[in-house]
Amino acid sequence: MRRAETGNDGQMTLALAPIGQRVSITLEGVKRNGQTLLSSAQLQLQKQFSQREDATEVLLGRLAKPDTSRRPGIRKSVSEANMQKPRFTRALSTAPREGSPQIDWLGAFNQKINQARDKNRPKFQLPFRSEFEEQARQLMHSASNVSLERVASQIMEKPREALNSAQQTLNNCQQNLATLKLSLRKGFSESRASLEERLQVLGEPGSPSSSGPRLTALLSRVSLLGAADNESGSPSGSTPWDNSQSLPSYLQSLVRRDSVESLVPEGQSSGEGDDDAIGPGTGSSKQFWGPFQREASRRRKQPRSSLREDGRQVTIVTTAALPWMTGTAVNPLLRAAYLAKDGNRSVTLMIPWLAKTDQERIFPNNITFESPEDQEKYVRDWARQRTGFSSDFTVTFYPGRYAPEKCSILPVGDPTAYVPDSAADVAILEEPEHLTWYHHGRRWTDKFAHVVGVVHTNYLDYARREEGGPTKEALLRHINSWVTRVHCHKVVKLSDAVQDLPRQTTEFVHGVAESFLAVGEKKAKDPLNGGPRFSRGAYFIGKCVWAKGYTELLEFLTRQHNTAPQDPVAVDCFGAGEDLDAVRQEAERRRLSVNFHGARDHLHEDIHEYRVFINPSTSDVVATTTAEALAMGKWVVVAEHPSNTFFSQFNNCLVYKSPEEFVSHVQHALSTDPAPITPEDRTRLTWEAATERFLDVAELTGKDLTPSPVTAAVDSAVSAAHNALCGVEVLRQAAGAGANTKVNPPNLVDFEPSAHDVMGLFDDRRRAVKASAKTVKPTAGAVRA
Repeated sequence: MRRAETGNDGQMTLALAPIGQRVSITLEGVKRNGQTLLSSAQLQLQKQFSQREDATEVLLGRLAKPDTSRRPGIRKSVSEANMQKPRFTRALSTAPREGSPQIDWLGAFNQKINQARDKNRPKFQLPFRSEFEEQARQLMHSASNVSLERVASQIMEKPREALNSAQQTLNNCQQNLATLKLSLRKGFSESRASLEERLQVLGEPGSPSSSGPRLTALLSRVSLLGAADNESGSPSGSTPWDNSQSLPSYLQSLVRRDSVESLVPEGQSSGEGDDDAIGPGTGSSKQFWGPFQREASRRRKQPRSSLREDGRQVTIVTTAALPWMTGTAVNPLLRAAYLAKDGNRSVTLMIPWLAKTDQERIFPNNITFESPEDQEKYVRDWARQRTGFSSDFTVTFYPGRYAPEKCSILPVGDPTAYVPDSAADVAILEEPEHLTWYHHGRRWTDKFAHVVGVVHTNYLDYARREEGGPTKEALLRHINSWVTRVHCHKVVKLSDAVQDLPRQTTEFVHGVAESFLAVGEKKAKDPLNGGPRFSRGAYFIGKCVWAKGYTELLEFLTRQHNTAPQDPVAVDCFGAGEDLDAVRQEAERRRLSVNFHGARDHLHEDIHEYRVFINPSTSDVVATTTAEALAMGKWVVVAEHPSNTFFSQFNNCLVYKSPEEFVSHVQHALSTDPAPITPEDRTRLTWEAATERFLDVAELTGKDLTPSPVTAAVDSAVSAAHNALCGVEVLRQAAGAGANTKVNPPNLVDFEPSAHDVMGLFDDRRRAVKASAKTVKPTAGAVRA
């Protein structure tokens, strides 16, 4: 602390150096001026003295000259008689001789001199002279004693006094807050009985009389404080602030204001004129208000929306569903399970329902469902097995179609129509751009009061790899910005690997299930036989399309094979997809040690024994498989990329910047066991921590809910234009939305996809031709009866 103060004084002295120089120059000028004035005064005094001396000499001359006009005879006779005698001077000093005149010349002379001195003494003394000289000496003395340190101290004196005053004010505030805290705790502990009575008055939850704000006010600490005061003997009918007089005046005003505002029912506002009615009697709480209290009141009046509020109805809408093991099927399901775990909110998971032909295309192991109820049971069983607990959330469906040229599921019709207006509170759009590319219908932000989009996929990277990549990428960039701007209050990006979007924030809000962490804890223990903790080498798991990292994987393995052909790195790949055959043929052509095992769950026992997870993909926003591998205690080898920023903080994550570094990291990981996961890393990977992060970033402020008039007008214009274009069937088909997908089918299970619906202008023609070559039985645009 002393060093900090010394450093601060040194900085202050340096800052005051220019001021000190100016003060020194001024003081030197004062010295010179004082000396000049003193010299001038001395010269004037000498001049006056010389003038007085000349006047005295003239006077003495006159006195010594005899007055012949008065005594001419006597003067003449005496003078001649005396001048003729040689001892004239001595005769003047002795008694007069006998017979001489009786005139005392010496006495007369002395008398005249004394009279002249007495008359002119005030002029000769000059009383202002000593005063002036004393003032000049004091001024020169004070100027010689002034120093820069003293000047700096005087300048800093007032700021230090202000700082001390601010510190004292802060201490007073802390004491007041401590007093308020004690009062609230006391009221909370003494008001349980009164709370039960008020709950009975309000009625059962859900009844018309039990509005959310009134119940919140009842449970607030301010109301409890008032209840405790009433129980302790305060008069009946007293308000919560009647017994808070021990608090400072500004805290009393806050207690009054918060109590009244929290009791205002939904849809009502006290308005500006109601402030006079706040507080006891006819007094107004504003008499104690300052600028800080008014600003706090203004902020409280702004609308806010948080998923932490009890009773919120949350609808999670996603673009994929199990048993298709993709990130947009797994992560939204786990998010729904953990959001519903505490029971504070109602959670609904809305997933696409596919026709049997589309199920056969993408669901692994020939799994199909005859009804949505069958698929719902499968989803619930999988979630319970993966999380280890039963979560009370609802599963609903909207019709969808699988677009093989996009390797994605697209909505059919308007999904908002499948959500009752009474349940349209909060919507979480998993992949909001994907859900709204071809959306024709009600705007999501008009249907729901709180809409948050979670971006999972880097679609620009996919477009960049296709024919006409730069053009597609530029067009898709603008479309993604438009649709997310129109349909979302806030957009959450899992990483900065994706494009900039309106109203965006970046946060990794996914986690891993407890079952993966249990595998990591098990593998952290030394085996009983003393052998290695992992018995297999490297693997990669992911949907088998080139954009998912298979291009980079084959390139790196080829470089390693050319560098050390006698010691090739073998990699086992798990996954299915449209490019599986092409990837296998390319690996065989390059003579690489890559084995393909088809689709498999990452939690399968066969994968537990692998030591190294390789993920060279740079198209992911964040790879869920990387988080799962870290949770299972494995090495992970990933590229330096924004999608891997969250994982780079873990000890078992090896980040490479070049192909040579990739080979080096893989060889190191294959020869060394990874370190057991630390408790801190384990906590960061859990879905509980991810849910807390999501609840924080999903909160909406007044600015999010009530944009400026200009912003609202632009959003409305873009929405109207997009909705009009998506309402033209020819344009929809040309853009790749599919035939007969604008209107909702009469029943959820009635839609059947077209067999030749794969030739959109912006689709990958090679993949479209490949998909159209496959035989599909249903007729184009048919709807089952």
